[in-house]
Amino acid sequence: MSATKIYVILVTYNAMQWVDRCLGSLRQSSIPLTPVIVDNGSTDQTVAYIRTHFPEAVLLEQAQNLGFGQGNNVGIRYALQHDATHVLLLNQDAWIDPDMVERLLLHDDHNSLLSPVHLTGEGDAIDKNFRQNAIGRSPEYQRYLSDQAAGTTSKYATREINAACWFIPREVLEEIGGFNPLFFHYAEDNDYLQRLHYHGKGVYFVSGTHCYHDRAHVPAKTPTEQLMYQQLILRAVDINYTPFVCSLHTMRYGLAVWHTALAEHRLHDIALYYQAKHRFCQQAKAIRENRQIIHTIGAHWLL
Repeated sequence: MSATKIYVILVTYNAMQWVDRCLGSLRQSSIPLTPVIVDNGSTDQTVAYIRTHFPEAVLLEQAQNLGFGQGNNVGIRYALQHDATHVLLLNQDAWIDPDMVERLLLHDDHNSLLSPVHLTGEGDAIDKNFRQNAIGRSPEYQRYLSDQAAGTTSKYATREINAACWFIPREVLEEIGGFNPLFFHYAEDNDYLQRLHYHGKGVYFVSGTHCYHDRAHVPAKTPTEQLMYQQLILRAVDINYTPFVCSLHTMRYGLAVWHTALAEHRLHDIALYYQAKHRFCQQAKAIRENRQIIHTIGAHWLL
């Protein structure tokens, strides 16, 4: 435990309303943590406030908005260069229990991504996204329910956990790499999970400890060209399937967009889809090259 060196990567953009809760929770951790702030060009007082009130944080200011995934890559790269044994990826609108990292370390096998149970910002309920995807789709769902009834805690395999709070050992980063540069915003965490599963890495959530994710401020997602484009990319680069099957998945996604648009009388969505499809088709070569990269083991995009 004494050799453990953990860096917390926070990608910020106009984060003032969460800075105290987020960084304050890291100060209260039972395991020492080093915050690395990658600021994507905040226009509020985020950077100045962190510099004054949280001088222990490493502050990496970016000249432009790199997006979530590439911003995290900047922070992860710094952590690895400074001998990190683990990184904790934490959203700017999230904060943690004092014993969260300590509890996650008890389940660390150096080959898996771990996450606590995600609660709402109020802490009075499990986050809806986490309940539906991480818990609801876990192959160990029934064991989780039994353990909950018995008051016991454990770790549970799952297919999907959003990247609001990911605990990743160095070994996994060196084999899987960083976030895929084909993703700017949306679906980069789904892509990373696809790669973990393909390469035989574990993905688990741990009960009995929590992070808090303040998503009440986030408006419901509405279809945009960017969102549709990233969903097409996500299906095309899924190395768990052959390129032919991936092409079928992208076609099925297009049919789903059409069906929803017609059912809800949102014909504008169809126009957005074809804009996204046009941009997607222009990336055919990049997608083929990307699939070759992520099929291999290595610290891709972190060197």
